[in-house]
Amino acid sequence: MQAVATVAIQPAAELTPAQKRFNTLLARVSALSDSIATLEALSTQHRSSHLTAMSSLKNQEDTARKNLLLFLDGRLHQAELTASHRRSATQIILGLCEALEHKNDGQVQAVFNQHHSEEDAQALAEEARAGAEHAKAVFEDLFGKPLHGADDLHTAEAVFEAGLRQYREQQQRLEDKRQAKKAKKKPAARQLKDAQQKMDANTALRTVYRQLASALHPDREPDEAERVRKTALMSEVNAAYDRKNLSELLKLQLQIAQIDSAALSRIADDKLNAMCLLLKEQVEALEEDEAQAQFEIRHYLGVSELDHISAESLARALAIQLRDKEHEVDTLERDLRRIQNEAELKRWLKEQAQLAKDARAELTDLDRLLYR
Repeated sequence: MQAVATVAIQPAAELTPAQKRFNTLLARVSALSDSIATLEALSTQHRSSHLTAMSSLKNQEDTARKNLLLFLDGRLHQAELTASHRRSATQIILGLCEALEHKNDGQVQAVFNQHHSEEDAQALAEEARAGAEHAKAVFEDLFGKPLHGADDLHTAEAVFEAGLRQYREQQQRLEDKRQAKKAKKKPAARQLKDAQQKMDANTALRTVYRQLASALHPDREPDEAERVRKTALMSEVNAAYDRKNLSELLKLQLQIAQIDSAALSRIADDKLNAMCLLLKEQVEALEEDEAQAQFEIRHYLGVSELDHISAESLARALAIQLRDKEHEVDTLERDLRRIQNEAELKRWLKEQAQLAKDARAELTDLDRLLYR
């Protein structure tokens, strides 16, 4: 998106409130346009190269995981391990299978089937049911009534989706009632004023458009080169008018010397207020575009933690991502080299069991903190 060049009111005299608002909105349009252009440039600059680098590291990570998985599976049948060591190795194997999306790899799926007992499956199913019941209770407490179709929902994720859907339907019904009630009321003075301002805004937009159309009409230009120039400019005018883009029309007026700061300063406040209404709509549309551009960067590049996206903060976040992924690959490869020795394998399994225990304790502490 190109940055929007605008002409602001800059008279020597003190500005009126309408003139100040007009200038503020123009500045906001320009700032948002610059921000969107920057975000789109950053996305173009980083998206392809970063995703390619992360994909390469992900492949390396999967290869390292699979090598570790197959080694552990083999050693579990050969090494003299205690029951505790075997339980730890089995849990690590199952975790590696899940991380490798075992259903997509026949060899990994075979290992998964070998170690995934019926008791494990029942425990996971029971855990899922408990999560679903907890989520259902939360939503029913929120709504004050039963959740639709809850008896057919067996996971927390399914309950969450159903609850969110029911919440949206409830909010839509409330909004429909508000709109229906609002439609029955007679127009208030404020509504009449807003409607009049809307009409004035459209009139102001048409006035600027007609001035430009009159000045740029190619059929009135005898010079061929000038006619080509005016035809191109008129295409821009038509596109801006279709989008109700007042700032772009003002820029084009400035470009062909039809308007300047002094001319704007002589426009009556009621007409400026009408123009401000159009600029406000443009600001709202640009704010949505900016939010969408930010979302796409955060989503596709995985930097949701960034509060403010700039060239520096994005480059730093992406570098950390790559470094962390490289560290994960290095850790897997280093562990595999280490456990070639049986004594080291036993020590490593003990360490992994302790790490898993610590992680469960942290989750329990967090759960207590959230629900106390």
